[in-house]
Amino acid sequence: MNSEQRLREENIKKQLIKINSIENQINQPHYNSEKEQKFSVHIIVDNSVGHGLFKPNPKQEGSWLASEQTFRAMKKDIFALGDSVDELVEPYQCQSCKTDLDKQFWHFCPYCGSSFLI
Repeated sequence: MNSEQRLREENIKKQLIKINSIENQINQPHYNSEKEQKFSVHIIVDNSVGHGLFKPNPKQEGSWLASEQTFRAMKKDIFALGDSVDELVEPYQCQSCKTDLDKQFWHFCPYCGSSFLI
């Protein structure tokens, strides 16, 4: 971990402490970052959907369609990142298909199936 990442993490921790200390007018916490939030995203494999894409499932509200390659390439914990996703951006251009993507979401290129080189 480089020093820039370490400083960013320390800053995030400090901000989280500040947020947790904020109280409303009746001295009750505004935020509870310790409370566990559970949600799920239902993705159905449908190879008629282009690689690297997600499409709302017209037959089942709240679920998504994706090709098998996209599903295999996808990191399964990406939705657990919550709002910190923007802070963890890892731009990458696939060396094979030249598609620009955010590497934090993928194990390999969802468009062409090539492994990441970096």
